Amino acid sequence: MSVPISVEVSVFYCNAALRLCQIARTLYSNGKYKEGAKICKFVSTLCKMRPHPSCQEESKLCFTAAQYFEKGDINNGEKFCKRARTICPRNFRAYGE
Repeated sequence: MSVPISVEVSVFYCNAALRLCQIARTLYSNGKYKEGAKICKFVSTLCKMRPHPSCQEESKLCFTAAQYFEKGDINNGEKFCKRARTICPRNFRAYGE
């Protein structure tokens, strides 16, 4: 039995999301929260492309974090961002602070 194409290409979405997450976290660490939030909103669309239940939840958390960062609520943004990274099946590759 073959693997559905959506599963095959989801690896590419995931790799792109991880790289972009690193960039966003670097922006956050430099105080550029609105710029990082734009990236995180896009990352959330990539994460939900992967057919894995935790990726679906991670997508929602990442989007919520971005909304908080855009509003200037850094504490809640960091809280949701950390939760998203914690449940990411590949979080060991998302670096930056």
